[in-house]
Amino acid sequence: MSASGPLFASGPAPAWPNRMGPRGFQYRAALALAEAIIPGSAEIPGADERTVARAHDVVRDFHPALARAWRVAQATLAAAAVAQTGRPFNVLSALRQEQLLRRWADDPILKTPFELVSLVYKFVHFDDRAVYGSMGGKFNVVTGLENPRWLRQVHRAQEWKGDSLECDVVVVGTGAGGGVVGRELADHGLAVVFVEEGEHHRRDAFDGSSVRAHQRFYRGAFSVGNVAMPVFMGRLVGGSTAINGGTCLRAPPWVLDRWCEETQCDDFGPDAMRPYFERVERVLDVQPAERSRIGPIGEVMARGCDALGWSHFVMPRNAPGCDGSGFCDFGCRTDARRGTNLAYIPPALEKGALLLTGLRADRVVLEGRRAVGVDATATDGRTIRVRARAVVLAGGAIPTPLLLLKQGLCNGSDQVGRNLTAHPSSGFAAIFPEDIKGHAHIPQGYACDEFLREGFFITAAQPDRNIAAPVVPLFGRRLMELLGQIDRLAYFALLIRDSTRGGRVWRDVAGLPAITYSVAPEDADRLRRAMVRTGEMCLAAGATRLHPTALKMRVLDGASDLRAFEQTTLRASDFVWTSYHPLGTCKMGRSPATSVVDTNHESHEVQGLYIVDGSTVPGPLGVNPQLTIMAMATRAAVKIAERL
Repeated sequence: MSASGPLFASGPAPAWPNRMGPRGFQYRAALALAEAIIPGSAEIPGADERTVARAHDVVRDFHPALARAWRVAQATLAAAAVAQTGRPFNVLSALRQEQLLRRWADDPILKTPFELVSLVYKFVHFDDRAVYGSMGGKFNVVTGLENPRWLRQVHRAQEWKGDSLECDVVVVGTGAGGGVVGRELADHGLAVVFVEEGEHHRRDAFDGSSVRAHQRFYRGAFSVGNVAMPVFMGRLVGGSTAINGGTCLRAPPWVLDRWCEETQCDDFGPDAMRPYFERVERVLDVQPAERSRIGPIGEVMARGCDALGWSHFVMPRNAPGCDGSGFCDFGCRTDARRGTNLAYIPPALEKGALLLTGLRADRVVLEGRRAVGVDATATDGRTIRVRARAVVLAGGAIPTPLLLLKQGLCNGSDQVGRNLTAHPSSGFAAIFPEDIKGHAHIPQGYACDEFLREGFFITAAQPDRNIAAPVVPLFGRRLMELLGQIDRLAYFALLIRDSTRGGRVWRDVAGLPAITYSVAPEDADRLRRAMVRTGEMCLAAGATRLHPTALKMRVLDGASDLRAFEQTTLRASDFVWTSYHPLGTCKMGRSPATSVVDTNHESHEVQGLYIVDGSTVPGPLGVNPQLTIMAMATRAAVKIAERL
């Protein structure tokens, strides 16, 4: 879809589904609901017919299952309005509509469909060019890209001539695991072929649109359990390293010590892993973010933490020269952030490696008990076989077990897909007297690690203008009041270290992974405490109003409201959760009876088959796992090269 396509156009809205017709009951209710959720202000346009139609299109394009859930949610709310008021939602007064929305937001049954509908409408509405522009936003336009020689080694699979090729090592995936292990093996003189399901996007594709980013760069997944939680993963060259905040933290020493105990192997201790961390940090040019680029949120966090005697620090990032001019999670338009798409893949290609994009690995090719390649499908449906002396699966903690389960490989231990940890996360916002202007600075440049051992981590997480509304659970007048103060809004991410490893990846269902994960009661309580501590930090720094990302007490005015929030009983379902860090689904260990791969990342059951991604990282870490996955991949490359 081009930048002038329907997501950005200002012409007629796309048609609503015929069976719900423009004059139908459900359509009128949907339009009125969107207008009530986003009523607009003197500066910011409210929702309209385009919002409703584009929301339908975005949901439909994402996946048929979500489209069905979307229709059910709309119908449920339309029926609820009639049942509770005796009148259709669209004929109610604006005041009565807002009262009904607040009632639904607190209803144990209706809050789920209401939050889904509200999130989608906000997601598409504030990404509209006119709406984004009314808030001072402007989509990026990048021209004049260079064409370095290594680009000759990048090929779209549907344009590849032939149906087979041979190499020393085929690497499935180009993210933190695959990108690193592929380059390191190429540096050892081995012929490497990368197989990447996503496409190769350069900085001209990173235009700042939230909708386009999720359509083109992300792999969608949801876990189901006691909460419905989206699990975000990259699906492009570079994987999630191309669309994350650039945070580069080593796994805490106590986590590495735990790994040594679990694997009965000293190779993962802090001293043993140090050279691999250092190698990655050199390649990525990791350094503390510049304070001027972090912006006022760094001063806010430092001021609040100092007043309370808490530890805080500037984030180390793989983004030398970052000017803070864009939202990192939608791609870096300046190429300052050195994801594997820049720091690892090009050097591998310069050494003769080959990258095939738009190519989905479907099965591992076996000869007896040895892996000798992969069969993969291009976007045009053609099958390409890549034969190799070794196969590295590095698609990530969700795709890798799905591939193995589909083929029935490596699961004699019954551990493939099990032991999933997710770092369940949420957010917290606060209004300050001074300008914060998060949209003009590094999104994730500062952190408080005071409570890391207690199981939660507080970081800055400054959204761009087009994503600020979706990340707060507000609607109606409260939402517009908040957006009217967006320059003074500080936003924080709260990362929870899972108490259990009880999540599971089951199988692929019509293109969506089936994932079960329930937030443990102690983790819900950790999030409540994390929100309270973040609120205390903000108040100590001078905040005037607090907005926890919770479905109860969404607005807190002062210390007394925060104390009331602290004393409120909150369940997992009372919070808004997301996950960006799935780990652990292909367990590493010494015994084939209890693990999937050995401590050198090779399958216990299939010789020459290696798994090098987040699925072999024994989660949870309690901090962003990018650097740890890359360090483990660096170590894995040494082990693989020794065997080849």
